[in-house]
Amino acid sequence: MWIALSITCALANALWTALAKPIVQQMSPLRVTLIMRALVAALLIVPFAARPEFPSSLGVWLLVIAIGLLNGARWVVILHGVKRDYFSTYGMYNTAPLFTLLLAPTMLPERFGVEVWLGVLAIIAGGAVFYRTSRFSAYGLAGAGLTAAVNILFKRGMDFMSPLSLLFLTQLSITGVLAVSYLIVEGTAGREARWGADVRRIAPLAAIVVVSALAFTYALSLDTATRVTAVARVNLVFGFLLSYLMLREKWEWQWKLAGTGLIVAGTIAVAM
Repeated sequence: MWIALSITCALANALWTALAKPIVQQMSPLRVTLIMRALVAALLIVPFAARPEFPSSLGVWLLVIAIGLLNGARWVVILHGVKRDYFSTYGMYNTAPLFTLLLAPTMLPERFGVEVWLGVLAIIAGGAVFYRTSRFSAYGLAGAGLTAAVNILFKRGMDFMSPLSLLFLTQLSITGVLAVSYLIVEGTAGREARWGADVRRIAPLAAIVVVSALAFTYALSLDTATRVTAVARVNLVFGFLLSYLMLREKWEWQWKLAGTGLIVAGTIAVAM
């Protein structure tokens, strides 16, 4: 079941990322992320209200806030990278499974054999072939490290709260952090900006993000952070298929197909 949920997350991620490309070129990454996360939190209110659960201690509250801080920073960093250089950013971002594999044992009871290491390396190699870029992207690398940290902390948080409650509260935390950051960075111009049109434009993407977030959260509740993070990288495969079949983007499709093969092989090794 966790594999199906991880693949659903990957498909939803590929879809909303593709749809977000033109939006990020016209809006600041911080504004896009703020609106997106606020809408995601709003969409999660009803399921959370059905069975509300709150942290039972100060330590758990701090964990929720930490996840929100890191998660908000992750998406701002990634969208900044996408705006500057999409291919280099996602090429480096694809190293997230390796960061998770290295860092997870420090906080979680996760130890793996050779097949998982080889699978993770194959996924990373597939991403490198897929994008065929020799450029270094600090944004992509930072996004990978932040993704590993968020996923590990989120997995840890499930020891204290239900997956849905943790997801909703971390989204609220992200929204609060981003709102304060936006007011500081944008100042008067940010407060006077027209919000209605931007919200309507981002709302369909937020609905897709909710599907992605729920699928990933419940996959994470069923298996290890390392394996779920790795399998979710098949979003590159879906991105390739969407761009080739729907957008008719056929540039260097042979290299993308080769990268897809490595990613699929690595995913099978990790999932077995």
